[in-house]
Amino acid sequence: MMRPPDPHRHPVTYNKLNKPTSALLGGAEITLYHQEACEAVDEDSLLELCDWCYRKLLLLNTRQHKQTRDQDPKALLDVSAEEDFQAKLQEADFGAATSALTILRYLSDYLNILPLGVLTRMVRTNDTLMALVPLLEDPPWVRKRNKKTEKFIGNVWTAVEPKELLRLTQHDAQVWLLLNNLLVDPKARAKYDMDAYRKEAVLRVRRYLNDILLDQLPILRDLQRVLDELTMGVSSQPDESQTTRLIIEQVPVLRDALLKQGDWQQIAETQQRTFFSQASSTQQSRSQMDEMLKALDFMCNLQPDKPQAPAGHEANQTDVRYELWRRVKEDVFERWEEQTCSLNPAKPAEPVTVEAEGAAPVQGLRHRLQAVEPDVSKPFPANGKIVVRYGGMIAEALLELPAPSTRVGAAELPAVVWLTAGLLATDSFALQLKLKRTEKPKTRDRAAGVWYIYHAVGGAMTVLTTE
Repeated sequence: MMRPPDPHRHPVTYNKLNKPTSALLGGAEITLYHQEACEAVDEDSLLELCDWCYRKLLLLNTRQHKQTRDQDPKALLDVSAEEDFQAKLQEADFGAATSALTILRYLSDYLNILPLGVLTRMVRTNDTLMALVPLLEDPPWVRKRNKKTEKFIGNVWTAVEPKELLRLTQHDAQVWLLLNNLLVDPKARAKYDMDAYRKEAVLRVRRYLNDILLDQLPILRDLQRVLDELTMGVSSQPDESQTTRLIIEQVPVLRDALLKQGDWQQIAETQQRTFFSQASSTQQSRSQMDEMLKALDFMCNLQPDKPQAPAGHEANQTDVRYELWRRVKEDVFERWEEQTCSLNPAKPAEPVTVEAEGAAPVQGLRHRLQAVEPDVSKPFPANGKIVVRYGGMIAEALLELPAPSTRVGAAELPAVVWLTAGLLATDSFALQLKLKRTEKPKTRDRAAGVWYIYHAVGGAMTVLTTE
């Protein structure tokens, strides 16, 4: 990234240069979580992505971003513009490196269906396993500041209580899951040259496989078995590295082509004279302020008036649509599925009155929903949100449903739970869904290590009546 002469003079320009990377990586994390998206990417791009992610893993291992010394508040006031710019740049690089770890883990989930060159690139060309071991021994997302332990959670350094020190962060889980995919998968193990040095390094992580870790990630029990086999010198897979074979490796060309495309030093000097010049700084600031004001006016115009609720069946609205969203990480959701439930015309609407302390009672009509068979649609995600749309109105509610770590454990959870989305007084409607536990769970969240077991089978829809 080009370094402007005075970052304090160009704060908005700096954000324009730095923030798109975070936005692109956030979109890539959500997209590549899905198998269909990974399969749609061509092999050349996947190889370049693997190389980029590996370089970011090496950046995490350098510890350049890990500042453990206590900061003096007075010294912060004397930070120069150049030092402040370097600190922000370092913070952005660290965020990109953690995103690269997540992307690499998603790719490892689908090694059996991705092109063979991706597996070779990840296991043999880039020694990903050896880059993961130091991340477990000295996690870069954990630091000591002002005599307190801080962890990088939700892109923010957060102080952690002593009783929460053993709780895995998202980055810890990604390292363990990536390690599990590369060591447990038979094809990945067969391609890896497990010499004495690498074997000793891999076995060092065995000390961290305790009951507390396995309770949080039960899927690691297979990894524990593989490490036990390595300890005893037993391997269930043939070692292809010792056989004679012809090696044909696809070489990535996109990065080399970009580097040879032009004189990057000359491009940087041109940007220095034009984009970062003092003459264009005032004009850019004025235009950026105008764009912000236009965006603010646009968002203000989007603020809707309070919706008028339809009166019973007079609005001819018989279907209720709701979208299910799964929580990927803090404040980040991905769309899970859209489902529809219908009002039951065989049962007449019932008048109801909802009274709240300190507020006037509100009246509505309660419509029963038609019963549906479970397992006809995807189960509800255990952690996420639901967005309900009805008659031009919208309401949201968070999802926090019981979720077992094993299929057998599903039988111990409640057979039926109720979910409510919307408030009659404020949202003009309230949807109550009856969720029934499935007997044979089929959908599993590999990242969280839990099963989704609840399906919507019925419920009620209460609509505010108009005078």
